[in-house]
Amino acid sequence: MSWIRRSALGVAFGTCVVNSAQAQVQTPSQLPRVGDRVRIVAPTVREDRYVGRVEALPRDSIVLDTAGVRRRLGFDTGPVLVEEFRKVTIPTSAIQSIDISAGRTHRRSTLKGMLIGAAGGAALFGATNLPEINPTFSDFLEGAGVGAVIGGVAGGVVGYLLGGEKWQSFYRAGVLPP
Repeated sequence: MSWIRRSALGVAFGTCVVNSAQAQVQTPSQLPRVGDRVRIVAPTVREDRYVGRVEALPRDSIVLDTAGVRRRLGFDTGPVLVEEFRKVTIPTSAIQSIDISAGRTHRRSTLKGMLIGAAGGAALFGATNLPEINPTFSDFLEGAGVGAVIGGVAGGVVGYLLGGEKWQSFYRAGVLPP
């Protein structure tokens, strides 16, 4: 390998190392864009997570609209009636983590609905289909099997309709992103 090729490779490798080191340093000043739906953890301000749409990015804070109109089972969730609680200003120094919405998902909510529906259906059908005289556990199990299937299907449908939201990590305090 000639010295020219080795030096070119060295410069290219050095540039990649510098660029990757710069890319790994992420501060709260590198915030999501206006309009992104985010989930922010700021434990010094509030124990619960803030969820909303980024409305403005002043120099040292993030302004969230926490009451964007969303649809749930075909109904609008509606705006917050008290305007002062709708918009929240969070200082960037208090932010521990920021997650950005990656869209809607139905998988987890469907499975959760199926499990809850199956358990509820099994208990309901098993208890209501017992004979009046000398009921046994095997009598309960006969009704529970049918109830688990019916409840699982019904719970899966409801879980699918409710849906959920996927979140993608954007910033974690003290952790370098990949």
